[in-house]
Amino acid sequence: MIKKLLLVDDEEFFLEGLKDGLDEFKDKFITDICFSVEEAKKLQKKNKYDLIVSDIRMPKKSGLDLFVYLKRRKFKGGFIAMTAYGTEELLKNVRELGGLDVILKPFNFDWFKDKIFDYFADEGVSGTIESIDLTSLLQMINLEKKSTTVKIESSGDTGFLYFENGEIIHSIYKEFEGLDAAKHIISMNKGKFSFVKNGDMVPKSIDVPFVALMMDSIRSSDEEINGSIEENNLKEKEMNVEKLNECVEIPKSQLGEGLLATDIFGAADGQSLAGFNPQPAATALFNKLSDFMIEALDSAGFPPMGRYYMLSLEGNKMVILILFGDYRWGMLVDGEKTQLGLLLNVVMPKMIKALEEVLTE
Repeated sequence: MIKKLLLVDDEEFFLEGLKDGLDEFKDKFITDICFSVEEAKKLQKKNKYDLIVSDIRMPKKSGLDLFVYLKRRKFKGGFIAMTAYGTEELLKNVRELGGLDVILKPFNFDWFKDKIFDYFADEGVSGTIESIDLTSLLQMINLEKKSTTVKIESSGDTGFLYFENGEIIHSIYKEFEGLDAAKHIISMNKGKFSFVKNGDMVPKSIDVPFVALMMDSIRSSDEEINGSIEENNLKEKEMNVEKLNECVEIPKSQLGEGLLATDIFGAADGQSLAGFNPQPAATALFNKLSDFMIEALDSAGFPPMGRYYMLSLEGNKMVILILFGDYRWGMLVDGEKTQLGLLLNVVMPKMIKALEEVLTE
């Protein structure tokens, strides 16, 4: 039987190009395209697709809304998400933790064609909506830096996770609020979920970076998450998040208003483990930049990079990256409110010593 494929993205030129290429294989599968979630819902009701590939970030309703819609209606086909954000390592972690297949845009057409063929050859065994859990949805929200509220219903109880720019800032579940509520919901990793409109101003009761919160919640759960996770993730799970947050207090207390943001993150995937005013897109960017500079210096025969490097930005802002092997610590500071001598000679040595103590425990 010929399979049915639906591609969903608001970039019309991009989708039309994919369809033109895939139409060559009409004897294997039929490819339809649409440019909004509402149109995708109508087409799915009519055609009952075997596989839906959707961009996550779209105007009005997003790929997240489509994912939840299909999940609630017990869609039997496969779902693959597309995003232009994050790193391949980060997306691999999303796949492993929740079962959702996520691909990074832009991509090579031949690679995409082979992926579709492989999916249909395996009869969609992996990546079906039924196999995807709450963890993947939350990680997609974080990837896309969305501000939204997720409602979770499980065993007669209702909980809420409040997101602001992809970070969980508040949570309610049964008699719990704040961090305890969020950990309960994430560790359950089950139930019906939906998006609800944000109402009144939500209090910010959670200041733990998303990745650190996810890892700590999953670690506290008695359930194993979908098999083994790579060695770097196991290391990060074992990290003492409380002590990492104590490390973050050093630049916060020493630099005051001069510190705009800071993140301690893994070098393997750029995911923040602790921070102040977390910047997930920035950690991914500067993680890649650090890797590039390290490799470039090595290939050019230069001496290896030292403990840190600095970048001067417009508006008298500075980025400082401190390297710790498997981990990195980045800061964005306001040069007008920061004494460079204090930063380099007092604050950074304290930061380096504190984090090294945590890493050697």
